[in-house]
Amino acid sequence: MDRETLTKALEYADLASYQADAYLTLLEMGVSPAIEVGRESAVPVSQVYDVLRSLESKGYVETIEREKLYVQPCDPEAAMADLETRGELLHEAAEAVRERYRTPERMDARVGVTKRVKTAVENAQELIDDAETVVEVAGSFEQLQSLSPALRAARERGVVVRASVYIDQGEEPPAAFDPSGVLSELRVCTIPGPFLVVIDRNRTCFGPNTRSDEDYGVLVYDRILPFVFHWFFLTCLWNPYRVVYLDDEDQFTYVTIEEFIRDLLPLWERGFELGVTVEGVDIAEGDETTVEGSVADISFYGDERPPSRLALSDLGAYKNLTLDTGDETAVVGGWGAVFEDMEIRTITLERIDIGETPLTHERRD
Repeated sequence: MDRETLTKALEYADLASYQADAYLTLLEMGVSPAIEVGRESAVPVSQVYDVLRSLESKGYVETIEREKLYVQPCDPEAAMADLETRGELLHEAAEAVRERYRTPERMDARVGVTKRVKTAVENAQELIDDAETVVEVAGSFEQLQSLSPALRAARERGVVVRASVYIDQGEEPPAAFDPSGVLSELRVCTIPGPFLVVIDRNRTCFGPNTRSDEDYGVLVYDRILPFVFHWFFLTCLWNPYRVVYLDDEDQFTYVTIEEFIRDLLPLWERGFELGVTVEGVDIAEGDETTVEGSVADISFYGDERPPSRLALSDLGAYKNLTLDTGDETAVVGGWGAVFEDMEIRTITLERIDIGETPLTHERRD
């Protein structure tokens, strides 16, 4: 470290400019007459005695009375220990300031507004660290890349991670962007949209990427508002677009009952037996639970209509599945289930058996 930088550092440690210069000069000279320190440094000779006395009171130097006043540097351990303590304190203060900037002042209000989209992204990184079941995320390649370490750790914990990335027609993903081990499924959205993360149905980070007059972010800790953001993700940023990456481990795991019914109702109506494992929450007890069985019934608002290819919008009202476990039946509902036995977190399709289908009737005939 050069002398100029070291002088500034000592000034940060509460030394005045003359004190820092005199101290560094003395370190170079060793034991010396006080008057010589004044001559070799930038301290005016008329002030050198006062400056050295003040340094002595701070523990940096020691004066020696001889025929004239001498001065020598003290062992720096004590003074530098104080300097190091100040440095640690300043470092901790800087981290605390950053944390307070990222976190809204009143998180008990359930909704916080930040001044930058970047702050929403930074908060998403921390919230993803606590994800247990599913993360739904939409953003630019750069935003997804910044979340990659947190998303990779979530995948290693068994969390389902569904991502939609905004991409222009003909654009190629950056060479550094690799979804393997980071995402369960990736889709490309050709219309620019906001940064959005929905975590475990109770936390949301949102920020506009385009078409906004102001730069801001929204943080939500709640079970109701994330439901609205989830449906926006599902219908506007996810369902309409093509899949470009799918992790084989999760290809038969659903995180919404709507998508399960939409995809598998045609098979069930034709008589195929669907064996599933449902992980969720027991509504009566509030405890996590797992149920294995076959789908005995699929019910939703409007299911009396003639069969047709369902859209997600057809399943916006009530819907549930009845599972036959072999010993009993259990009714499972989706996000916000009230009257069912359990609310699903994930549904994994374990098997599809032919059962009583038109195909088996043809074989019997």
